[in-house]
Amino acid sequence: MKTQSDILIIGGGISGATAAVAAARQGLRTCLVEKEGIIGGIGYFGLLRHICGLYLNKDSTPDRTLNKGMAEEIVSLLNKLSPEKRVRKIGRVYVLPYSREDLRSVFDTLFNAESNLQVLLNTTVVSVKKTGEEIRGVTVENSGTQYDIVPGVVIDCTGNGEVSVMAGADFDLSPPENLQLAGYVLRIKGLKDYDETLRMKVPFYLAEAVNKKILPPYLRFSVLIPGDVPDEGYLKISVIVTNDPESRERAITDALSAHRYLSDRLDSFRDSYIASTSKGIMEREGRRIRGEYTLTEEDILSARKFPDGIVRNSWPIEIWDRNKGTIYRYIEKGDYYEIPFRCLKVRGFKNLLCAGRCISVSHEALGSTRVMGACISLGEQAGIAAANKIKHGNYLLSENKIPIHL
Repeated sequence: MKTQSDILIIGGGISGATAAVAAARQGLRTCLVEKEGIIGGIGYFGLLRHICGLYLNKDSTPDRTLNKGMAEEIVSLLNKLSPEKRVRKIGRVYVLPYSREDLRSVFDTLFNAESNLQVLLNTTVVSVKKTGEEIRGVTVENSGTQYDIVPGVVIDCTGNGEVSVMAGADFDLSPPENLQLAGYVLRIKGLKDYDETLRMKVPFYLAEAVNKKILPPYLRFSVLIPGDVPDEGYLKISVIVTNDPESRERAITDALSAHRYLSDRLDSFRDSYIASTSKGIMEREGRRIRGEYTLTEEDILSARKFPDGIVRNSWPIEIWDRNKGTIYRYIEKGDYYEIPFRCLKVRGFKNLLCAGRCISVSHEALGSTRVMGACISLGEQAGIAAANKIKHGNYLLSENKIPIHL
């Protein structure tokens, strides 16, 4: 079976979902392919508690998102579902608490309003056909049946740049020893006397276990985050994964061992149990597909603006170092940098864009651009740019600027 789509988006995480809505709103035939059965990616499956990167970091609590458009729209819809979940400050940054079921409901609402949008769940990409500098076809599979999709523009929102690599795009990948720590989240129920001191005790006791060589070194960087009710907490485990297929299983075993150790040592954990976990290990770093520009650490820390800047971001460079734990490098308070469109436009291709974690940035810059708030707007701008390409033959309607919500 062969079908045609003006805009084909691969990956239904935060960036893919917003790209799909933005493109469909332009009146174009839009197809979103997602390997899971639910939209939302790590934003849903990761048991995360906050959306980071939505706001400008300043002295007063922000009353609007740094980027307009779908960032504002999604926040408004989330606020209607859970009015009690408002902007809060954690350390030096502002975040938005959210419920993953609320996020799922928001995307259901946005998707149901778009008659031009086709969503293929539980569907994987099998192969990509490229001729010259254009992708001519993408073969996908669902329940053993394969389909050929002929796209006008492809947007790779897979996080690891899987479709771009299939098409032969160049990419950067940090050496294994420099890759950031991955994450695995345990939702713990049955906690007693949860307070701020317990949050400090968790890394202290895990460090004790590491010193005694009971647990591997990286587990000392794990943290406890409060839940929505007094007996609930989210144990955010830091783990290392490699190309070894057994490393993921070892990481999950280590996480369970960490909970067991805490249950043996802390009264508050004594009767606790694991109610649920994130769906697998969540990698913070993978392939970065080479675009026409690579955003750098210097660009971020100097709050650089670009003629083709499409997304504003104020989130610090947040590196989960394997030996030192979390390292932050902040932009000057009250300022922001821009992500240029050239970071999304895959080098050597006329009809391939990236959005989300796999855009063209350096290892250090990825520590800032990968957060959900930025990915919402990256997806939206990729969808708008793809629509421009189909309608007008050019991603840029003016010399160096895409119509954006700044």
